[in-house]
Amino acid sequence: MLDFKVAFALLLYDEFDGSAITDASVLFRCDGRIVTPLRKKEGFYVFRGLDQPEIELEISRPHYHTKNKRVIKNCLDPGYPVERERLLRQYPGRFSDCEWLHGDCPPNSEVLAFSEDEQARLQAGDDGKNQLTILGCAAGRLVGRRLALEKKSGETFLLTRMAAPGVYLTDRELASAPKGAWPVIRAYLSQSGSDGRYHIPVERGVSGRPTDLAYRGRGKENGFMRL
Repeated sequence: MLDFKVAFALLLYDEFDGSAITDASVLFRCDGRIVTPLRKKEGFYVFRGLDQPEIELEISRPHYHTKNKRVIKNCLDPGYPVERERLLRQYPGRFSDCEWLHGDCPPNSEVLAFSEDEQARLQAGDDGKNQLTILGCAAGRLVGRRLALEKKSGETFLLTRMAAPGVYLTDRELASAPKGAWPVIRAYLSQSGSDGRYHIPVERGVSGRPTDLAYRGRGKENGFMRL
């Protein structure tokens, strides 16, 4: 019986709502060839028998944009070699919980649409770096979803889990958390195609409709606009 050493494990999420992707419809290619990881009930895709130090992984799933990811094994924790990735929904898809915002910007750009949630506010935690308190909102609406400190900087983050009652951890240190409380800014991420057309999934309904958009091109084609 062959014993394949675990190379790394992968956790996949839907970029729009932060939900875990755990089914068998995901196709993986490693250096151009199809590979089949083990699927664990906890949501892990476990890759074995990959000995190269750097792995070029292509991730595809119906109704999502294909994602190319480089895994550098020496950068992973040897005791917990887990990578995380978020997949972008692809228009028109088969999703009942979103509608689509359409427009044009430079081709092959990362695109962010922003909307403010008037019913919720955030406040920096005691450490001022990666803890936030949610005020006036059920936390379940925000955990796992992309948020922004402010619109023009393009700095976004995720609330990952609760650290204490009402206090939540962010996925990274915040570079410029404001003093006091500030409105929650929801950030919707997508990408434009080779023709410059973008289709961004956003929350349904008039309330919280995106009002601003930022894009980052491959060169210096960065911009900000009102919608």
